[in-house]
Amino acid sequence: MENLAGMAAHAARRVERLKAEQPVAVLRALPGYAREPRDFRPALSGAVLDLRFAEPGRGLLLAGEASAEHAARRAVAAAGRGAAGLGVWTERNFHAGDYSHLDAVRAALPDVSLAMLDYVVDSWQLERARAGGADAVLLIPELLGPFLERMSAAARTLGLAPIAWEDGGAPSLL
Repeated sequence: MENLAGMAAHAARRVERLKAEQPVAVLRALPGYAREPRDFRPALSGAVLDLRFAEPGRGLLLAGEASAEHAARRAVAAAGRGAAGLGVWTERNFHAGDYSHLDAVRAALPDVSLAMLDYVVDSWQLERARAGGADAVLLIPELLGPFLERMSAAARTLGLAPIAWEDGGAPSLL
């Protein structure tokens, strides 16, 4: 993954801003937070599709706006093609994602196994994943280093499955 440290620094700045806008108490009051996360393991036995609008080093992958509505339409199409689960990027700068994409996909597909994909650097992001209706959350071992176990435990405490996703491979539980 190119310039992981720079991506993490960008994520940390973005999270600090978002934490001020939506403190954890606000997230826990959102309707999606009350939803009990599903077991993500069954999705891992099938195809879990990575929903993103851009890619580091390649830029935008699709013409048009990376909107929540477009994310929901793409997710519904992927589910219709047999996806066992979906990974929705919420990271804006490198993947053109947004937390509204996660919310829209969950609203459009209430029963699909759903993972939030982001450069997770703060436990606030786990809370936001839960509020958005995620069942799992991407944790990048190279990014978290010695904090991986602590972040994995925090995800599990919230009912979220911590997953890793190798480039070009399939996601796996941590």
